[in-house]
This record gives sequence, C-alpha cells and structure tokens, in this order.
Amino acid sequence: MSQLRKGHVVTIEAARQVTVMAEALKRDFADLIDISDFTHPDLGERRRKFLTRALGALVVRDYVGCDARAAADFVVDGGQDFGIDALAISEGAPRLWLIQTKWSDKGEAKLGELEVMTMVDGLRKIDQFDFARFNPRFQQHAERVKTVLSDRRARITLVLALMRKDELHENVTQRLEDVRREFNAYGEHLDVKVLYGRDLWEMMRRSSQPDPIDLALIMDRWFQLETPMRAIVGVVSAAEVADWHTTHGDRLFSKNIRESLGLTHVNAGLVRTLTEDPHDFWYYNNGITVLCDDLDVKLRSKGLPSGPVDLKITGASVVNGAQTVAAVARAVNQEETAGYAFVNVRIIETSDTAVGSQITKATNTQNHVERRDFVALDPIQAQIKDEFAAALGLTYSIRRSELEPPAESGCSVRVAAVALASAHPSAELAVRARVAEDLLWEDGPKGAYRLLFGSKPSAIQIWRSVQLLRSVLESLHAGQASREGRAAAVAEHGNLLVAHLVFQRIGRDGVDDPDFDWNDVLGQVPGLVDVALQWLIHAVDEIIGANKLIGATFSNPERVRSLVQFALQKLDEGASVPELPDSYRVLPKQRTRRASSVQILVDARMIKDGTTLKFGADTAPERAALADWLSADPRRETATWVNDRTKPLLWAVDAKRYSPSGLVMRMWALAEWAEASVAVQGTKRWSVPGEGTLVEMAEAVLRAGELPLAGEELL
Repeated sequence: MSQLRKGHVVTIEAARQVTVMAEALKRDFADLIDISDFTHPDLGERRRKFLTRALGALVVRDYVGCDARAAADFVVDGGQDFGIDALAISEGAPRLWLIQTKWSDKGEAKLGELEVMTMVDGLRKIDQFDFARFNPRFQQHAERVKTVLSDRRARITLVLALMRKDELHENVTQRLEDVRREFNAYGEHLDVKVLYGRDLWEMMRRSSQPDPIDLALIMDRWFQLETPMRAIVGVVSAAEVADWHTTHGDRLFSKNIRESLGLTHVNAGLVRTLTEDPHDFWYYNNGITVLCDDLDVKLRSKGLPSGPVDLKITGASVVNGAQTVAAVARAVNQEETAGYAFVNVRIIETSDTAVGSQITKATNTQNHVERRDFVALDPIQAQIKDEFAAALGLTYSIRRSELEPPAESGCSVRVAAVALASAHPSAELAVRARVAEDLLWEDGPKGAYRLLFGSKPSAIQIWRSVQLLRSVLESLHAGQASREGRAAAVAEHGNLLVAHLVFQRIGRDGVDDPDFDWNDVLGQVPGLVDVALQWLIHAVDEIIGANKLIGATFSNPERVRSLVQFALQKLDEGASVPELPDSYRVLPKQRTRRASSVQILVDARMIKDGTTLKFGADTAPERAALADWLSADPRRETATWVNDRTKPLLWAVDAKRYSPSGLVMRMWALAEWAEASVAVQGTKRWSVPGEGTLVEMAEAVLRAGELPLAGEELL
C-alpha cells in the first residue's frame, strides 16, 4: 500500500511539472512560435503542436544562451523537416545541435526507431549539403549550417527532447548508439543527447532563475592574495576537476566567452597526456581561472599551516580553461589514473560584474604560442624569404603577426605549406592540412614540416605550387553554383584532394625551371578540376558509399588513399567521366535563389546612398571582445550605405567597401578576437538609426509587398 501511495505521489508530482512546464512555455514563447502552417481544427492538437515547437526553442535558448525571440527563429518543425524540429548554432565554436522534440500532456511522449532513423536521414542530408529538400524554415539557416560544417573542427549533437519520465526502450537507445558509432568511426564528429522531462524541467527552471554553482574542493601547494581582490592559487586533483564537469556540465562556463570545443586536436593532446603521463600534466598546462562570489578557506590541519586547505566556493564560473576542464573530464572517464594529475587552479573572489568581465576578457585574449611560431626560427624559412624577394620580387611572410600578402604580391608560409602538402606525392599530407593546419608544423622524421620543407624547396617551386593551388580553389568556387547536395559537400570538404589530384596529373615538369611557361600549365587547371572532382565524387559513392558522412571520410588517411588511387587510375586511363546524378547538379528549375536582405533593400531602394549605419554587437561575448577596440576609435562602428548588391557598406575607417558580414569579420580580426565565430549574420549587426537592422528593414519591405520571408544569406 505504501508503495502504491508513493508511486501515486510521484505521478501527481510529474503531472504538476508537466502543467507548470506548459504554462511556462506559453509565457515565454506564446507570441514567438509560428503554428500558422498547422491547420488541425482541434484546439487541443494545435496547443500540443505549439508546445512541441516551444520545447525546441527552450532547448535552443539553453544551449546557445540567446533570448526567446532568437531561439524561436531556430524552430524549423513542419513539413519536410526530416525529423529536425529545431536547430542551434554556437556563436563561439563550430558547433551544431539538431533537435527533435516530443510533447505529451501526460508526460509519456513516444519515440521509436522510425523517428530516430528519420532524423538520421536528415543528418545525412545536412552533412551532404542537400538542403534543397528542407522546408523554408530550415532554408533560412542553411548557409550558416554549411559554414559551420565546412570548419574542420565541426561537431554535431543530435538532441532528443522528450516530455516523458521513463527512459527510452533499449532498442531505441541501441539504435542511437549504432548511429553514433557509425558517424564516429574515423574521429569524434557526432554525439547524442537524450533530454527527459526532468532535464527539460531543469532547463526551464534555470532560465527563470539560474542556480549559482557551489563547489567544495581540496587545494594543495597554495598561496593567497588579499588585495586588491581576494584570490587563492594552488593545485587541485584532476579527479576533483572532472567531478565539477560531471555535476554541472557546460554551466561551469556560463561567464566564459566560449564553451568547450569538444575533442579538438589540442584537447586530444591534453587527454593523451592525462591518460599516459598524468604526473607531467601540470608542467604542460596553464590551468584554470575561476571567478566566484564568495570564497571560504579552511586549513585541514592547524598544525600544518602550509598544508592542504578545504575551499567552499559560491557562485563559481570557469572563465578561462574550459578546454582543460572538458579534457580532464574526458580523460578521467577513460582512465581512472588520470585523476591523479595535478591541475593549476586560480580562484578570484569578486562580486563586481564589470571587473569579472574584464578578467574574463583579459585571460582569454592573451597571446598564445602555436607550432607555426617556431617556424620563424628555421633558417630555411629565412632563405626562402630572401629568395622570394631577390629572384621573384615577391613577399613571403613567415610570422603570424605579419599580414597575408595580396595574392598577386606573394604568400605566407601557411599558404605555402598547404600548397606543398597538396602537391606532395602522398595524399596523407593533404589530409593533415584539411584536418588541422597545425599538423603541418609537426617536426621530426615523419612530421609534415620536415617532409614539406626539409628538402629546401626553391622559391619558384613554392610560388608556382601556390599559384596552382589558388587556381584550383578559384575553379572550384566558380563552379559551386552548378553543384547540389552531396557533390557540393565533396567539393567543399575535398577541395585539397582535388588539388592533390590536379598536382599529380600535371606532375613536376617545369616547376623549378624559370624559363618554363607556367601560365600554360595554369590554363589547364579549370578543365582538370572539373574532371578530377567528378571522379572523386564517383569514387566516394562507389568505394565509401552514398550514405557515409562526408566530413569524416575526408579526415581518414586510409579512406582517402583508396579514393585517390581510384581517381588517379581513371584519370591516367583517360576513362569517360561518369555523369553525375540529377540530385548532385543544380537543374534549371532549381536555380532560383532566395533573395538576401541586402538584395531586397537594394532592389527596393529602401536606403538612400550616403545613409549612415551603426554597428551593434549581437551577443554578450562579442560585446565584451569589441568594447575597448570600438571605443578607441568611434569611426570603427560607422559605415555609409551604397546601393550595391554585394558590397553595400563603405567603412569610415579605411573608405573601402564590404558586405555586412565581411566587414564584421574584418572588425573581429582587427580587434584580435581569438574566439570569434566561424560564421556571422552581419545584417543583424548593422542598422540605420531609428529604422532598425538591415534584417528588420528587409522584413518590412517583404511584409509591405506581401511576399514570403526571404532566407538570410551571410552577406
């Protein structure tokens, strides 16, 4: 009887939470979620459709940290959504969340294997850039999704948000695990997150009144400061740091300018050190900075005043070292002995928000040393630089602090390395360049740097390799409008492999001979690019399979080797180029593109030439990163409008014209914002005072003309 009553109480409590959740979702999203496409006559069904979509917006808001209106814009539920009800894109990292939601008034939302596989089908289409079949709601985000997935570090999370108490059937969870393993066969690219009613309840509660994070820990080998702010610095066991992340997740980084980037090349190195040589970790890592509202320090033993102390921290937030925390948590999960490592931790007590923001910014914008920086010490690079100037009259920049020379004036060592990697007989070096350019600077017998520069390539060989690479990339860019879906994805992810195929077909004849007419070689590039790309696409479908993850395929040396061998054999044989399926090509009926905000405004002559526009940062991290830089010169946030469909902004600083997004990216670079996003919607950041942002003004034009809302491009 007592058991029955206990279960009855739990049921009542769960039902109450569902009711409160529904009311909270209506409160936050009632005027923001569009259900005009759902015409079911039953009001109850319309209510449940709203709540399903509002759940998606709730998850987006929690993951990205945006406001309710912005979150609602990422709800894409409707016909042709392929199991994806909402999506979220990180501003600080190449991170994409694909979200499916299920609402139930009884807290018993159903989800089976069919729904999972429908979502996986949507994932495959997204990975292959096959956006044409998605509904208009998704289409308006397609360019940003494509930009994120084009980044080598891109990570995707499938999120299932279910208003239910019980865990999914093991058949469904096994299906999810099978999908995760398949997509991660050649690297960590995909993870899966299932959110149940209790998790969604916590999300809603956090959005209303986020709970402060309190930590209790033991610190050793410490010292303390009292002025101008109270702080303590010492070492903490990796096991404790891992426990922070296990308990609080990414909420630890709520005041940081970025969350954990997942398993990047650098983070993989941290995990490797922790699991293989935990006692060396402290020497290799800069540690963690934590801000808190209150810090309590107690000696563990009064007889040992310099011994370990117990710390209680209220309102904690990791403002520097998010990658370290995530790597420690991953390592301890893999290998228990990783918990014995020491981590340097600095804790600062401050309730001053402005001071906290300044500390966050300062600790995340300090210059860091990369492998490429050590290249400047290599005498070979100095010789190449001198030879570029003396023999070719061109510039060869070596240090990261130097600007990239204009294309006609020379190149940087970075561009040279990518070109030489693409030209190398082994396709593996092109793979390394694609996975992470940092791998090109690895020294040692098998290191890419030794393979590329150890033979002291001449300036003319480097320059001609750079010219050929640029010609390949230009040809790929010129043909992108004719490619659709999987073909577009192969061209995007496999651009360096196409370059490698072209290099191998052309060979090395004349590359070192000043009297050889290299322009004749460059003239062959467009035709070779077209043929090489078609054979590469055919090879991917024939050898790898038409449903495999494209990004993962081109990151795996063994797979790439088989693809290159197949394509080169066909090129050498002069075999007839296979015709691409219609789904890979943009057919005439598919060529209509949705207008961008800039195109709409220019066509409507909505803004007069010479109108002043102002810049406004769209996110808190962006505002913090640019505040000092903008205040140093008021011209930096001012531009003048020119009615041009591609570059309508004339910047007050340099009197040059830019697209809205191009100018924002330029400003981020000049402000040295190291954690800038890989994509930006510039039209949301430039506005006409008193009139609104460019996006808002374009929407007004469309409403006035009773036209469908246009998809926003990254102009």
